[in-house]
Amino acid sequence: MKALIKAVVSAALASSVFVAPQAFAQEYPNRSITLVVPFAAGGISDSQSRQLAQRLSQGLGQPVVVVNQPGASGMIGTEAVARAAPDGYTIIYGTHGTLAANLALFSDLRVNPPKDLRAVHSLFKQSTVLVTNVDTPYKRLEDLIQAAKRDPGRINYASAGSGTQTHLAAAKLESAADISLTHIPYKGAGPALMDVLGGVVDITFSYSEAVMPQIQAGKLRALALAGENRLDILPGVPTMGDEGYPDAALEGWSGIFVPAGTPDEVVARLAAAIEDVTETPEVLEEMARIGSLPMRLSDRRFQAFVEEEVGRWKEVVEQSGARLE
Repeated sequence: MKALIKAVVSAALASSVFVAPQAFAQEYPNRSITLVVPFAAGGISDSQSRQLAQRLSQGLGQPVVVVNQPGASGMIGTEAVARAAPDGYTIIYGTHGTLAANLALFSDLRVNPPKDLRAVHSLFKQSTVLVTNVDTPYKRLEDLIQAAKRDPGRINYASAGSGTQTHLAAAKLESAADISLTHIPYKGAGPALMDVLGGVVDITFSYSEAVMPQIQAGKLRALALAGENRLDILPGVPTMGDEGYPDAALEGWSGIFVPAGTPDEVVARLAAAIEDVTETPEVLEEMARIGSLPMRLSDRRFQAFVEEEVGRWKEVVEQSGARLE
Protein backbone atom coordinates (compact mmCIF):
# COMPACT_ATOMS: atom_id res chain seq x y z
CA MET A 1 0.00 0.00 0.00
CA LYS A 2 2.81 2.45 0.92
CA ALA A 3 4.46 1.71 -2.36
CA LEU A 4 1.21 2.38 -4.20
CA ILE A 5 0.69 5.70 -2.39
CA LYS A 6 4.26 6.73 -3.11
CA ALA A 7 3.78 5.93 -6.78
CA VAL A 8 0.53 7.90 -6.96
CA VAL A 9 2.09 10.94 -5.22
CA SER A 10 5.12 10.82 -7.50
CA ALA A 11 2.91 10.65 -10.55
CA ALA A 12 0.82 13.56 -9.29
CA LEU A 13 3.92 15.69 -8.66
CA ALA A 14 5.31 14.87 -12.07
CA SER A 15 2.00 15.78 -13.65
CA SER A 16 1.83 19.09 -11.78
CA VAL A 17 5.35 19.98 -12.82
CA PHE A 18 4.45 19.21 -16.41
CA VAL A 19 1.32 21.33 -16.53
CA ALA A 20 2.47 24.17 -14.28
CA PRO A 21 4.08 26.33 -17.00
CA GLN A 22 1.02 25.97 -19.24
CA ALA A 23 -1.37 26.77 -16.41
CA PHE A 24 0.77 29.73 -15.39
CA ALA A 25 0.83 31.05 -18.93
CA GLN A 26 -2.94 30.73 -19.27
CA GLU A 27 -3.47 33.02 -16.31
CA TYR A 28 -0.69 35.44 -17.26
CA PRO A 29 -0.83 38.29 -16.56
CA ASN A 30 -2.95 38.47 -13.42
CA ARG A 31 -1.22 41.46 -11.84
CA SER A 32 0.75 44.54 -12.81
CA ILE A 33 3.93 44.32 -14.90
CA THR A 34 7.02 46.46 -14.30
CA LEU A 35 8.72 47.84 -17.39
CA VAL A 36 12.23 48.93 -16.44
CA VAL A 37 13.79 51.71 -18.49
CA PRO A 38 17.53 51.71 -17.71
CA PHE A 39 17.87 55.37 -18.64
CA ALA A 40 16.81 58.69 -17.14
CA ALA A 41 13.34 60.07 -17.68
CA GLY A 42 12.75 62.48 -20.54
CA GLY A 43 14.75 60.88 -23.34
CA ILE A 44 13.70 58.99 -26.47
CA SER A 45 13.89 55.61 -24.70
CA ASP A 46 11.70 56.85 -21.87
CA SER A 47 9.17 58.39 -24.25
CA GLN A 48 8.87 55.25 -26.37
CA SER A 49 8.57 53.06 -23.28
CA ARG A 50 5.74 55.10 -21.79
CA GLN A 51 3.77 55.02 -25.02
CA LEU A 52 4.32 51.27 -25.21
CA ALA A 53 3.34 50.74 -21.56
CA GLN A 54 0.09 52.63 -21.95
CA ARG A 55 -1.01 50.57 -24.93
CA LEU A 56 0.28 47.28 -23.49
CA SER A 57 -1.81 47.88 -20.38
CA GLN A 58 -4.89 47.96 -22.57
CA GLY A 59 -3.88 44.89 -24.57
CA LEU A 60 -2.86 42.74 -21.60
CA GLY A 61 -5.62 43.87 -19.28
CA GLN A 62 -3.18 44.69 -16.47
CA PRO A 63 -1.21 47.84 -15.59
CA VAL A 64 2.27 48.12 -17.13
CA VAL A 65 4.22 50.47 -14.88
CA VAL A 66 7.36 52.22 -16.15
CA VAL A 67 10.23 52.43 -13.66
CA ASN A 68 13.35 54.40 -14.60
CA GLN A 69 16.51 52.79 -13.25
CA PRO A 70 19.40 54.70 -14.87
CA GLY A 71 23.13 54.49 -14.31
CA ALA A 72 26.31 53.00 -15.78
CA SER A 73 25.14 53.50 -19.37
CA GLY A 74 22.02 51.46 -18.70
CA MET A 75 23.68 48.56 -16.92
CA ILE A 76 22.25 49.14 -13.43
CA GLY A 77 18.71 48.56 -14.61
CA THR A 78 19.80 45.81 -16.98
CA GLU A 79 21.51 43.87 -14.18
CA ALA A 80 18.50 44.26 -11.92
CA VAL A 81 16.17 42.74 -14.51
CA ALA A 82 18.64 39.98 -15.39
CA ARG A 83 18.49 38.90 -11.72
CA ALA A 84 14.70 39.26 -11.40
CA ALA A 85 12.27 36.35 -11.22
CA PRO A 86 11.70 34.86 -14.71
CA ASP A 87 7.93 35.12 -14.52
CA GLY A 88 7.11 37.84 -17.05
CA TYR A 89 6.26 40.47 -14.45
CA THR A 90 9.57 42.32 -14.79
CA ILE A 91 10.48 43.31 -18.35
CA ILE A 92 13.02 45.76 -19.72
CA TYR A 93 13.44 48.18 -22.59
CA GLY A 94 16.75 47.04 -24.08
CA THR A 95 18.89 48.68 -26.73
CA HIS A 96 21.94 48.09 -28.91
CA GLY A 97 23.90 49.75 -26.10
CA THR A 98 22.79 47.63 -23.17
CA LEU A 99 22.61 44.35 -25.09
CA ALA A 100 25.60 44.68 -27.43
CA ALA A 101 27.94 47.69 -27.30
CA ASN A 102 28.34 47.70 -23.52
CA LEU A 103 29.85 44.22 -23.60
CA ALA A 104 32.84 45.76 -25.40
CA LEU A 105 32.78 49.11 -23.60
CA PHE A 106 32.93 47.68 -20.05
CA SER A 107 35.57 45.26 -18.79
CA ASP A 108 33.80 44.24 -15.58
CA LEU A 109 30.13 43.61 -16.29
CA ARG A 110 28.50 41.39 -13.68
CA VAL A 111 25.94 40.06 -16.15
CA ASN A 112 26.01 38.95 -19.76
CA PRO A 113 22.84 40.54 -21.14
CA PRO A 114 22.43 38.42 -24.30
CA LYS A 115 22.58 35.28 -22.14
CA ASP A 116 20.96 36.52 -18.93
CA LEU A 117 18.06 38.17 -20.76
CA ARG A 118 15.69 36.66 -23.30
CA ALA A 119 14.47 38.61 -26.32
CA VAL A 120 10.70 39.03 -26.53
CA HIS A 121 10.04 41.40 -29.42
CA SER A 122 11.87 44.15 -31.27
CA LEU A 123 10.55 47.71 -31.27
CA PHE A 124 12.23 50.23 -33.58
CA LYS A 125 15.54 51.03 -35.19
CA GLN A 126 16.91 54.52 -35.42
CA SER A 127 19.90 56.10 -37.08
CA THR A 128 21.60 59.34 -36.27
CA VAL A 129 21.93 62.29 -38.64
CA LEU A 130 25.24 63.97 -39.42
CA VAL A 131 24.64 67.71 -39.12
CA THR A 132 26.71 70.87 -39.31
CA ASN A 133 26.07 74.55 -38.75
CA VAL A 134 24.81 76.21 -41.95
CA ASP A 135 27.74 78.64 -41.77
CA THR A 136 30.35 75.91 -42.35
CA PRO A 137 31.59 75.29 -45.90
CA TYR A 138 30.35 71.68 -45.89
CA LYS A 139 27.41 71.45 -48.28
CA ARG A 140 27.51 67.68 -48.60
CA LEU A 141 29.29 64.74 -47.00
CA GLU A 142 32.05 64.61 -49.61
CA ASP A 143 33.01 68.23 -48.83
CA LEU A 144 33.59 67.24 -45.22
CA ILE A 145 35.56 64.13 -46.10
CA GLN A 146 37.84 65.91 -48.56
CA ALA A 147 38.51 68.67 -46.01
CA ALA A 148 39.36 66.03 -43.40
CA LYS A 149 41.77 64.34 -45.79
CA ARG A 150 43.55 67.63 -46.52
CA ASP A 151 43.99 68.45 -42.84
CA PRO A 152 43.69 65.34 -40.61
CA GLY A 153 42.38 66.07 -37.12
CA ARG A 154 41.39 69.68 -37.77
CA ILE A 155 37.66 69.00 -38.04
CA ASN A 156 36.13 68.24 -34.68
CA TYR A 157 32.87 66.56 -33.76
CA ALA A 158 30.72 66.64 -30.65
CA SER A 159 29.13 63.53 -29.15
CA ALA A 160 26.75 62.79 -26.29
CA GLY A 161 29.63 61.05 -24.55
CA SER A 162 32.27 58.40 -25.07
CA GLY A 163 30.79 55.12 -26.27
CA THR A 164 27.40 56.56 -27.22
CA GLN A 165 25.85 55.97 -30.62
CA THR A 166 26.68 59.58 -31.54
CA HIS A 167 30.35 58.85 -30.84
CA LEU A 168 30.47 55.43 -32.48
CA ALA A 169 28.75 56.70 -35.65
CA ALA A 170 31.58 59.19 -36.12
CA ALA A 171 34.18 56.50 -35.47
CA LYS A 172 32.48 54.32 -38.07
CA LEU A 173 32.67 57.15 -40.62
CA GLU A 174 36.34 57.74 -39.83
CA SER A 175 37.09 54.10 -40.54
CA ALA A 176 34.96 53.86 -43.70
CA ALA A 177 36.28 57.10 -45.22
CA ASP A 178 39.86 56.72 -43.92
CA ILE A 179 39.84 60.13 -42.24
CA SER A 180 40.81 61.47 -38.84
CA LEU A 181 38.47 63.70 -36.82
CA THR A 182 38.88 65.13 -33.32
CA HIS A 183 36.36 63.87 -30.79
CA ILE A 184 34.89 66.26 -28.21
CA PRO A 185 32.65 64.30 -25.80
CA TYR A 186 29.86 66.09 -23.93
CA LYS A 187 27.61 65.02 -21.08
CA GLY A 188 24.55 64.51 -23.23
CA ALA A 189 23.28 65.13 -26.75
CA GLY A 190 21.73 68.49 -25.86
CA PRO A 191 24.96 70.29 -24.92
CA ALA A 192 26.73 68.74 -27.90
CA LEU A 193 24.10 70.03 -30.30
CA MET A 194 24.12 73.49 -28.71
CA ASP A 195 27.83 73.92 -29.42
CA VAL A 196 27.37 72.92 -33.06
CA LEU A 197 24.58 75.49 -33.31
CA GLY A 198 26.88 78.02 -31.70
CA GLY A 199 29.72 77.30 -34.10
CA VAL A 200 32.02 76.01 -31.34
CA VAL A 201 32.18 72.50 -32.86
CA ASP A 202 32.10 71.61 -36.56
CA ILE A 203 29.75 68.63 -36.72
CA THR A 204 27.80 66.11 -34.67
CA PHE A 205 25.74 63.00 -35.12
CA SER A 206 22.36 63.43 -33.45
CA TYR A 207 18.86 61.96 -33.54
CA SER A 208 16.40 63.29 -36.09
CA GLU A 209 13.88 64.22 -33.40
CA ALA A 210 16.45 66.56 -31.85
CA VAL A 211 17.74 68.18 -35.03
CA MET A 212 14.58 68.48 -37.13
CA PRO A 213 13.46 71.84 -35.68
CA GLN A 214 16.90 73.36 -36.26
CA ILE A 215 17.10 71.98 -39.79
CA GLN A 216 13.66 73.38 -40.58
CA ALA A 217 14.66 76.71 -39.08
CA GLY A 218 17.67 76.89 -41.39
CA LYS A 219 20.25 76.72 -38.59
CA LEU A 220 21.59 73.23 -39.25
CA ARG A 221 22.43 71.40 -42.45
CA ALA A 222 21.95 67.62 -42.63
CA LEU A 223 24.79 65.96 -44.57
CA ALA A 224 23.91 62.26 -44.31
CA LEU A 225 22.00 59.62 -42.39
CA ALA A 226 24.04 57.03 -40.55
CA GLY A 227 21.41 54.35 -41.11
CA GLU A 228 20.77 52.15 -44.11
CA ASN A 229 17.40 53.71 -44.99
CA ARG A 230 16.29 57.18 -45.94
CA LEU A 231 13.66 58.87 -43.80
CA ASP A 232 10.40 60.35 -45.01
CA ILE A 233 10.88 63.29 -42.64
CA LEU A 234 14.25 64.08 -44.28
CA PRO A 235 13.51 63.21 -47.91
CA GLY A 236 16.46 65.06 -49.39
CA VAL A 237 19.09 63.66 -47.03
CA PRO A 238 21.13 60.73 -48.41
CA THR A 239 22.39 57.76 -46.46
CA MET A 240 26.08 57.00 -46.02
CA GLY A 241 25.61 54.25 -48.60
CA ASP A 242 24.06 56.68 -51.06
CA GLU A 243 27.17 58.83 -50.73
CA GLY A 244 29.50 55.92 -51.41
CA TYR A 245 30.32 54.89 -47.84
CA PRO A 246 28.12 51.87 -47.03
CA ASP A 247 30.56 50.69 -44.36
CA ALA A 248 29.77 53.83 -42.36
CA ALA A 249 26.18 52.69 -41.75
CA LEU A 250 25.28 52.32 -38.09
CA GLU A 251 21.77 51.89 -36.72
CA GLY A 252 20.64 51.67 -33.14
CA TRP A 253 17.70 49.49 -32.14
CA SER A 254 15.43 48.72 -29.22
CA GLY A 255 13.28 45.88 -27.95
CA ILE A 256 11.68 44.27 -24.95
CA PHE A 257 13.47 41.59 -22.93
CA VAL A 258 12.72 39.39 -19.92
CA PRO A 259 14.97 37.41 -17.55
CA ALA A 260 16.35 34.21 -19.06
CA GLY A 261 14.25 31.23 -18.08
CA THR A 262 10.93 32.97 -18.59
CA PRO A 263 8.43 30.35 -19.90
CA ASP A 264 7.88 30.14 -23.64
CA GLU A 265 4.14 30.66 -23.24
CA VAL A 266 4.65 33.91 -21.33
CA VAL A 267 7.14 35.20 -23.91
CA ALA A 268 4.66 34.37 -26.68
CA ARG A 269 1.87 36.23 -24.87
CA LEU A 270 4.06 39.31 -24.41
CA ALA A 271 5.39 39.17 -27.96
CA ALA A 272 1.90 39.04 -29.43
CA ALA A 273 0.78 42.01 -27.34
CA ILE A 274 3.85 44.06 -28.31
CA GLU A 275 3.38 43.24 -31.99
CA ASP A 276 -0.22 44.42 -31.82
CA VAL A 277 0.92 47.72 -30.32
CA THR A 278 3.83 48.39 -32.69
CA GLU A 279 1.71 47.68 -35.77
CA THR A 280 -1.05 50.15 -34.97
CA PRO A 281 -1.21 53.05 -37.47
CA GLU A 282 -1.00 55.63 -34.65
CA VAL A 283 2.25 54.20 -33.28
CA LEU A 284 3.80 53.77 -36.73
CA GLU A 285 2.91 57.35 -37.60
CA GLU A 286 4.34 58.70 -34.33
CA MET A 287 7.57 56.74 -34.72
CA ALA A 288 7.97 57.87 -38.33
CA ARG A 289 7.57 61.45 -37.16
CA ILE A 290 10.71 61.11 -35.02
CA GLY A 291 12.66 59.07 -37.56
CA SER A 292 12.19 55.60 -36.11
CA LEU A 293 11.53 52.61 -38.35
CA PRO A 294 9.75 49.41 -37.25
CA MET A 295 11.57 46.13 -36.70
CA ARG A 296 9.51 42.98 -37.04
CA LEU A 297 11.41 40.34 -35.10
CA SER A 298 10.17 38.30 -32.17
CA ASP A 299 11.44 35.71 -29.72
CA ARG A 300 14.15 33.50 -31.27
CA ARG A 301 14.55 35.56 -34.46
CA PHE A 302 15.13 38.65 -32.36
CA GLN A 303 17.45 36.70 -30.03
CA ALA A 304 19.56 35.59 -33.01
CA PHE A 305 19.69 39.18 -34.27
CA VAL A 306 20.94 40.42 -30.87
CA GLU A 307 23.66 37.79 -30.73
CA GLU A 308 24.89 38.85 -34.18
CA GLU A 309 24.85 42.50 -33.09
CA VAL A 310 27.23 41.76 -30.21
CA GLY A 311 30.03 41.06 -32.67
CA ARG A 312 29.11 43.97 -34.90
CA TRP A 313 29.14 46.52 -32.09
CA LYS A 314 32.32 45.05 -30.63
CA GLU A 315 34.06 45.85 -33.90
CA VAL A 316 32.71 49.41 -33.87
CA VAL A 317 33.79 49.97 -30.25
CA GLU A 318 37.27 48.67 -30.99
CA GLN A 319 37.53 51.06 -33.95
CA SER A 320 36.61 53.96 -31.69
CA GLY A 321 38.97 53.03 -28.87
CA ALA A 322 36.23 53.87 -26.35
CA ARG A 323 36.21 52.27 -22.89
CA LEU A 324 33.91 52.78 -19.92
CA GLU A 325 34.53 51.85 -16.31
